[in-house]
Amino acid sequence: MALELQRGKSKWWYGRVQVNGRKLSRNLGVEVRGMVPPTLGQTGDIVFERSRAKAQAALEKLQLDLKKRSTAEELVQTIHEIRTGSRVGSIPLDDIVTRWSALPRRRPLSDSYVNQAESWISRFVQFVKGSNAALREMEQVQSSVCRSFLKAEEERGVTAKTYNNTLIFLRAVFHALKKDAGLAENPFDGIPTKDGEAVFRKPFTHEELSAIEEKAKADAFIYPLVVTGMCTAMRRGDCCRLLRESVDMEGGFITVKTSKTGEYVQIPIFPLLRAVLEKALAEPSPRAPHYVFPKLAAHYYINPDHLTDRVRRVMRAAGFFNPKTEEEKKTSIGEIQKTRKTGLRKASVRDFHSFRVTWVTLALSAGVPLEIVQKVTGHRTASIVMKHYFQPGREDFRKTLASKMPALLGGGQKADPPDNLQLRAKLTAMEATTWRQIRDELLARLSPESGKTIPAEVVQVAEPAFTA
Repeated sequence: MALELQRGKSKWWYGRVQVNGRKLSRNLGVEVRGMVPPTLGQTGDIVFERSRAKAQAALEKLQLDLKKRSTAEELVQTIHEIRTGSRVGSIPLDDIVTRWSALPRRRPLSDSYVNQAESWISRFVQFVKGSNAALREMEQVQSSVCRSFLKAEEERGVTAKTYNNTLIFLRAVFHALKKDAGLAENPFDGIPTKDGEAVFRKPFTHEELSAIEEKAKADAFIYPLVVTGMCTAMRRGDCCRLLRESVDMEGGFITVKTSKTGEYVQIPIFPLLRAVLEKALAEPSPRAPHYVFPKLAAHYYINPDHLTDRVRRVMRAAGFFNPKTEEEKKTSIGEIQKTRKTGLRKASVRDFHSFRVTWVTLALSAGVPLEIVQKVTGHRTASIVMKHYFQPGREDFRKTLASKMPALLGGGQKADPPDNLQLRAKLTAMEATTWRQIRDELLARLSPESGKTIPAEVVQVAEPAFTA
């Protein structure tokens, strides 16, 4: 057993080992550095010799691991043979995708997740074959190969989030197929995840939501999707594939099983959304599945990027885009993407999913209990909601705290009166039997010393409800 170099082919040290009677060359995950001598029998510079020492230590560890693994595998084989009369087989690397896809599951996987999963597995298999053509079975994959693959992913420039997702997924695949593959241990066990730059989506303010909703009216196709996202906090796919049977107009609620977590959520139908749903439900639905928005559902299945583009057009019209010229900087009020310190793509900070972040942020800032918010969003843990979705702006954060804290700490500031969006929703909901109650509630919420009054254009929204 000795070290070897693959000159002109690889920058890594390799070690020759014997596995199941076969002599193999394994990537040790140690980079060759310094001035390489003509032969390994000669001495290189100090940097090269240091890398050689690290490679030798890695080779010795590999040999020890192989010895332990061989003993453990033989024990597994013996137990299995006693129980079944046959030895444990293995799974070819090329069959990992097929075997993973056939695993029993509580619910079907989405097409997007399956595509991503197959991409991760395929990239890993290609790397393993490229590092050593003799590796053909899952049982031959060692921890050193897995570490080398993840190091290559890191050097490829992926973000810490992508790195962690890849690691966690492949670890889960090997765990699920461990028994069938005849593995004594999972080669991804013990490999830590990475800390990385966290880029969160930014919520919209009340005024920004109003501007986006107004600009969306110019696109009759995308307007229902924008309003549904704003009012329900549902993900884009759930909005597009909303079924008619999930909408209870009389009870005023939408009940949906979310596609990502499989949790059932209950969402109240707000006035702005009610108008959109009434119009959509008035259209006939000739065939099953009976979607509320059949055209949106069709585009989501065929070309979801088209929906992304249409939403971006609306946001651009409302002033949200990445300016490229000095002239554009004058009209842009917020970027939609942010350059990462590491990563192959820019991070999205304002997109359709920002409506979900906005809904959660506004609800929690207004004092809605976290348990109620979770019933709407479908998150199983409060930590996910608080870490990824509650993103108040600094000024909103300050105002909310100042209004809730004692006068000594908060400065005696009072909460701002309701803005036009809240007023519009309240006034639109007025009926002949409730208008006095809603009027008194709004007047009580207005700050007397602020001098603010209900705008005339907002009051006009309610006038049709009181004319008989």
